[in-house]
This record gives sequence, C-alpha cells and structure tokens, in this order.
Amino acid sequence: MDGEDGGTGNTDKEEHESSTNSTPQEHKSFAEFAKDKLDSAGRELRRRLPMAGQLGAHLMHPRRLLLHSTPTQQTDVVLIFPKGLPDSMLLWLLQKLRGSRPRLRVCVRQHASSQCSAFYITADDDVLLQTAEEVHLPKQLKPEFGGGYKEFTVRDMHCFQKGSSASELLNTQERGVLVKHVLESARAEAGDEHALEPALTLRPGQSIVPACVSRGVVANMFPLHERNSLENLRKKWVKTFFSPQPLDEISEYFGVKIAMYFAWLGHYTRSLTVPAVVGFIFWIWLGTANEQWKDIAYMLFSLFNVLWACIYLETWKRYSNVLAYRWGTLDQRDDLLLEPRPLFQGEMSISPVTGRPEPQYASWRRRVWRHCISMPATLLCLCVAAGATFALLRAQDWWENNIVYFTWIPRALLAVIIAVEEEVYARIARWLNDKENYRLDTKYENHLIVKIALFQFVNSFMSLFYIAFYLQDMDKLKEQLAVLLITRQVIGNLKESALPYLIENLRLAKICVDVFGAISPSKAPTCTQLNELFDKKNESVGDAQDGAVPNGSAESDERRDSEPLVGQKVIHQAELESQLFKYDGTFAEYLEMLTQLGHVVLFSSAFPLAAACALLNNAAEVRADAFKLCHVAQRPFGERVNSIGSWQNAMEAIVAVAVLVNCALIGLSGPVHRLLPDATPAQTILIIVGLEHIVLVIVLALRIAIPEIPGWLATEMAKVEFQRREAIKNAHAPLLSECTSQDDIRLSSRNTPRTMTPTTPKQAEKADKKKISIGKIPEIPPFS
Repeated sequence: MDGEDGGTGNTDKEEHESSTNSTPQEHKSFAEFAKDKLDSAGRELRRRLPMAGQLGAHLMHPRRLLLHSTPTQQTDVVLIFPKGLPDSMLLWLLQKLRGSRPRLRVCVRQHASSQCSAFYITADDDVLLQTAEEVHLPKQLKPEFGGGYKEFTVRDMHCFQKGSSASELLNTQERGVLVKHVLESARAEAGDEHALEPALTLRPGQSIVPACVSRGVVANMFPLHERNSLENLRKKWVKTFFSPQPLDEISEYFGVKIAMYFAWLGHYTRSLTVPAVVGFIFWIWLGTANEQWKDIAYMLFSLFNVLWACIYLETWKRYSNVLAYRWGTLDQRDDLLLEPRPLFQGEMSISPVTGRPEPQYASWRRRVWRHCISMPATLLCLCVAAGATFALLRAQDWWENNIVYFTWIPRALLAVIIAVEEEVYARIARWLNDKENYRLDTKYENHLIVKIALFQFVNSFMSLFYIAFYLQDMDKLKEQLAVLLITRQVIGNLKESALPYLIENLRLAKICVDVFGAISPSKAPTCTQLNELFDKKNESVGDAQDGAVPNGSAESDERRDSEPLVGQKVIHQAELESQLFKYDGTFAEYLEMLTQLGHVVLFSSAFPLAAACALLNNAAEVRADAFKLCHVAQRPFGERVNSIGSWQNAMEAIVAVAVLVNCALIGLSGPVHRLLPDATPAQTILIIVGLEHIVLVIVLALRIAIPEIPGWLATEMAKVEFQRREAIKNAHAPLLSECTSQDDIRLSSRNTPRTMTPTTPKQAEKADKKKISIGKIPEIPPFS
C-alpha cells in the first residue's frame, strides 16, 4: 500500500504541474479524476473502518435511530434507574412490584448506552380491565344501548363499542395510564421503612413509586410511543402548517389534558385575528388622522380590546364544554369519589365514602399552613420582586441620564434578575404547595397556578406599570412593550423547542458513537445474564412465592430470547426514548400565553400591533409545541380534564385588571383633557370612574348573556340520556311483560272457585305444567 500511495502522490504532482496551461477539456478530465480519487479514498476508508459509513450516517442524521431502532414489545411503562443504584434496592422494588395486587409483569433490562438498569412493565388484559373499572374510565356505549359515554364495568363490557377484548377497547394511552395507576397503588407496609435508605425513608401506607420518583431513586418513568400513531400525528399535525389540528387524535394519543391545551391555543390564536386586524388598521390610520380623532380612536380601541377579551373567554367556555362532551369528561365525578394523588400524605384509614383504605389528612392543618406560612411567604416574595424591579428601573433611568454609553447594560441586568427571580420563586411556590398537601391533582395544580401567576404578573408587568403610571411616558411604554413582547416570544420558542432539539441530537449522536463505535460486546452484560442474576437473588428472598411471575418463567424467557443482546449492536426503542427530554406538562405554556394575553389587553392601546405580533407568534407556537411533543419529548401520561382549570380564572382576572388599567390610561394620557378642556380634575376622575363602571357592567352582562353550554349541546345531552333510558327499559321489557302475565294468572286463580284435586294422570300432568310455567322467572340482563 505504501508503494501505491507514493505512486499516487507523483501522479497528482505531475497533474498539478501540467494543469497550469491546460485546455477546458483538460480541466474537465482533471475534475473527473479528482472525483474518482475521492470516491476511491472513501471506499478505502470504509474498507478499513467497517463501521465508519454507518456511524457517519447516524452522526449526520442521529434521529434516524428513533425510526430504525428495534421496537420494544409487550411494554407499556418503563422505569429508568440512576446509574450505580445498589442491587438490593432494585431487588426490593422488583419484589414489591411483582407482588402487587393486581399483579404486574416486570422485565429487567440493562441499557448499553447509559449503563442504567430499567424495568419494562406491562399487565395482563384482565388486570387492565379490572383497573379500568376501578378508576371509572368512561367509554362509549354502542348505539343500541343509548350511545354516549358511561363508566366502564367488566360486567357490561359487551355494551361498549369495541368491547370484544381489552386490546380493542383500550388504546395505548389508556393502557399506560392504567399500568401507572397499578404502579402507584403499591404502598409500603410495616417493616419497609428502611428498605431504600439512605436515599428514602418510607412510611407505612405511602405510595412507593411516586416517592421514589420524587427522591431520585427512580430517574424516569414514561410510557412508550406507538410508532404508527405518532408518525400519523407528525404528518397531520406537525408538518401541515395551515391544516386544522387533529384534536380527536391528539386526545386519543396524548390524553384530554394536552388536547384541551392545544384546542385552547388554537381557539386563542384564531380569536387574535380580530384585534390584530383592528389594531393594524388603527396603527395605519393614526398617521393621517388629526389630534381629536386620534383621542377618540384611542379610547374606542382601549375599550374594544377589553370587550374582545371578555367575548373570547366566554366563547372558549362554550367550545371547551363541547370538547369535554365529545371526549367524555364533561360530567366529572365528585371529588370525594376520586383517587387521591400519589404524593398525598396522611395517616392510613378507611374512607367513609368508598370504604377502602386511603391516606387521611385534617383540612384544618392545611388551612393553618396556607394562611400562616404560604400567604405571608408569597406576599414577601412579591414585595421583594416589586422592590428589586423598581430599584433596577430607577438605576436604568439614572444610567440613561448620566451615562450616555452602554445603555443596554441595565436592561440586560433587569432581564437577568427577572429570570433568576422566576426560577427561585417557582421552587419556593412548589415547596409551599407540597407542604399544603392537597388530596387531588387538580386542587394541587390550581393553588400552584394562583401562586405562580401572581408572581408572574408582578415580575412581568412591573416595569410597564412603572413607565405608564410613574413616568407617564407613552412613547417609552410603547418601546418597552414591543421589546418585551417580541424578545420573550423569540427566546421562549428557542428555549422550548430549538435548544432541546439540538441537545437531543447531540445525545443521540453520542449513543451512536458509544454503541456502534466504542462499546465492546464483551464489556457490557447481556440482558440474559442480568436477568439470571436477578433470578438467582430473587430465589433467595422468596420472590416467586404466591403465584408471582418469576424471571425464569417460560414467558420471560420467550421475551428475552425475542430481543437481541447488547453485543449485537441493536438499540431498542425504550432505550432511545429514555434519552429524550421529559415533557413537563402544559404549565409553562399556559403561563407564557397568560403573560402574552396581559401584554395584549393591558397596554395594547400604547402599541396597537401587539395583537398582530402575538398572532404571528402563536401561529408558530402551535406547531413548535406539537414538534416538541412528537419529536423532542418523551410521551407523557394521559390525563382527563373537563376544562383548562384555574387558567380560565386567571385570564378572567387579567380582563378585570385590564378594565381598570385601560380606563386609568385614558385619564392619564390626556384624551379626556383634550376632548374636555374645561373639565376640572375632580370631574375628570368622575368621568373615568363612571366609564370604568359602565365597562364592568357590560362585561358582566356579556358573561350572563352568553351561556356556557350551547343549546344544541344541551339538546344532544338530553337526547342521549333519553335513548339510554329507553335502551334500559327495552332490555327489561320481557321481564316486565312476563311478570304482568304472572300477576294476571294469580289474580284470576284467586277469583275462580277452588277445583277438585285431579284424579286422573292427564289432569295431574296438566297441573304440573301449569305450576312450572307460573314459577318460571326470567333472569335480568346484566346491564346497569
């Protein structure tokens, strides 16, 4: 090879020397020659490094791993443990999960890319059906049984659509939720307090898996993606910019809560077209109108924004009720009938409602903590944030007046301080909320929304209130609002989607290097060896008692043999998805949109293009959030909700504040003084207060006039209820008719004179048949 390389070098040198006085044909031949040499060099590199071609392709397109990885079969939920977790903890958790009631099927795996252990968990069909009945999962009835949604019961399984088997009745999202519920139902018993020390000390009755997740004993827990459905959503949802969102498919795959967020975001974005068009026309018209018409238009535009926001919120209530009815969540169960959240703490006792053991916590203790600790701490944080923002704004004014250069420094410092305050306060708010110990997830989230939304309001709008009401500089208010609105939107989209996508590609590229180019098959233990280790240790602790499914069973062996070993350089779907970002829910997205709504309705009269900027941002935000769910994040567990919860109340509070702010701006910015130059200050105040009350009355009238449930939906609900009652009546009609005929027979027998006892055999046989027909009572059909 060395001699061949030397010959090649001489040839290249001669070719280079002769190319100085070459013709176009010679230039073309030289280009072809160079191309041939590069191709031969590439072939030689691939011959010497067999994995170079595959490794380079994965480095260029690391996301191909997600498409071409080996599917993980017979797995609904995956538990990932941190690297270096002691085997004793893994064995104890494995024993607890396999010994749970109802029983789970757990398979142990070792991930080659991260050297972390994992539990692949699923459950049998009968367990899933039993759990679906326990959690009161609503499913759709067949038309002949009335249609609509009804809480599932195993006894009435034949009455539900696709009720022939669990695989048809339950989709992958519901299977993951049910398996998660079984996992969370495994609770610590007496004697388990020190099983996970020093990482965690359990209390009797405490839910084991959520406690492990909160303390880091379990690094991650997520359901697996279903590839065909996910790819279908990518085509219909992410890649199509102007098509309507497939809300029903989103609800089926990701759950009602996420689908409700995207429905709200789409409805909000469509509603923004009205103030965006009006604001754009108003902005253009301001350049040509005289001063008097400008003042009139300014007042009308301010009031228009408030009334638009009110109508938008009321129309969303109607639309959300329609969606909740379509997805079977409009009629929610009473709070006392719902299961407590997994991290709810309390003494185990029998529930007076359900009669089952569950944690009990005195409500007076929660109220004492909330009023004596949480409220003072929240007010203190709000005061600190307001004081810090006010001090920085005063420093910014001093800097601009005394130091001409580098005026961006105080603005950048303000942005950094705001970001740090938001992060610190979010941790404080979650800690306070955890200490309040709410029983239900909805209550926990609603109180967390109140705490963080208040702080976000002060932190985000303090500078605008300072400029509008302290400095009373409308031009500076316009500049500040435009900068805050645009920069927050750009930075938010980059932070939420672009940066995680880049980091995730780097992670996948590292997996390519580690698995396909660096890890030796002899260094990593195979799945079979790991499971044999667990089998051997489990036998010593009696894990296979009472009918548990041991690792050494035929079913487990079949599953192990069906999956390739680590040494075969195959990456499984679950291992790759464990490297994706965990989806943190819709809390941050709602908070971002709440701040944007405040920018639009509070001070948009100073910057009429605020709604147009928000419209353009949200048009991209819908697809950016969809991209994050379908490409960047792990699949979240589905949740069932009937509305957007306390975010609706927060937006209504923003609208109420917008009435006060816009009326105050009308009084301070000068339109009233210019339109009524002879008015005294007292008269001006009275005019503003009267205008404010008029607007509040209009807002209240709109809320009363627009019903939350449309008339056609109320009619449809009554129709379904009537059909269901008719179906039940028809199911019991044979019973009622036969019972009526039996009563007539008995009544007629009482009214007729008593006959002689039959003496002949034929008469005796007829009497026996008559007794049998009268005593025969049909069974009630198993439908409730």
